[in-house]
Amino acid sequence: MVLLPSFTRRCRLGFTLLVCGASLALTVAGSAVSGQKAKIETLLLGASALEGQSAPKEEAALGTLREFIKEETGLPNEIKRQKDWQELAGKMAKGELHIGVFEGFEYAWAQEKYKQLKPLAIAVNVYRYPVVYVVVKKDNAAKDFGGLKGQSLSIPAAGEAHLRLYVEHESKTAGKPMKEFFSKITSPDNFEDAFDDVVDGMVQVAVADRAALDAYKRRKPGRFNQLRPVVHSPPFPPPVVAYYEKVLDDTTLERFRKGLLESGKKEKGQTVLTLFRLTGFETPPDDFAKVLADTRKTYPPSKK
Repeated sequence: MVLLPSFTRRCRLGFTLLVCGASLALTVAGSAVSGQKAKIETLLLGASALEGQSAPKEEAALGTLREFIKEETGLPNEIKRQKDWQELAGKMAKGELHIGVFEGFEYAWAQEKYKQLKPLAIAVNVYRYPVVYVVVKKDNAAKDFGGLKGQSLSIPAAGEAHLRLYVEHESKTAGKPMKEFFSKITSPDNFEDAFDDVVDGMVQVAVADRAALDAYKRRKPGRFNQLRPVVHSPPFPPPVVAYYEKVLDDTTLERFRKGLLESGKKEKGQTVLTLFRLTGFETPPDDFAKVLADTRKTYPPSKK
């Protein structure tokens, strides 16, 4: 399997730290699962790990963001990487972690098992729900995903995990695992390079989300007009900032939620949001539960 490079992990972990930093001037007082209130000296956040190992640039980014959090909140914080979403959800249920950051589809899986796992806010990049587009050059004969068999694929290094989840699912539905379905898989630095490679004939297929496709249309309309989407995914749930009932008190949670929702109102908050390819945080909408249920049905977790 072709792995997403470290930039994606860096964005994800930076997003986790941003979540902590957005709780402005937070004085944390929480409660253990047992119900005994205790002041929390250090806010513990968890994030499930993506494939691949951390890089020096990732560690530098984490250090910078920890300083930002300390400056904005005065609150010590610690990020605890978990090996996967199961471990993250399990530790939250035990009160060992105060806040968890999940990929949207991971949260859908975790919530089915842990009913007391609740969304505090969702992280948005232009569109509330990400949609994956599979794009080719206009002269490509493929009419559906099956028609892409044997062609070369580009998944940007700055992409998101739901891109790979969608392509893996569609490849298996068409008869082969992704690495066998496509003749070659590359990971350019960004979405723009991926689209350019298709236009220039270096690869035949690119995968990106709707926000990236819109950005390419604005930046390079002539080149965009040489492309066409073959298929697109249903809406995916966006990344979720989650908590477990009774681990933090209601007052703390509400202040935390407010901090997230208002993080873009400060100049520094806007800068950090932009750095990590987010446009803001939102309260989960009324149809959020349906999107989670649809995601679980279409993209169930793999059995290990």
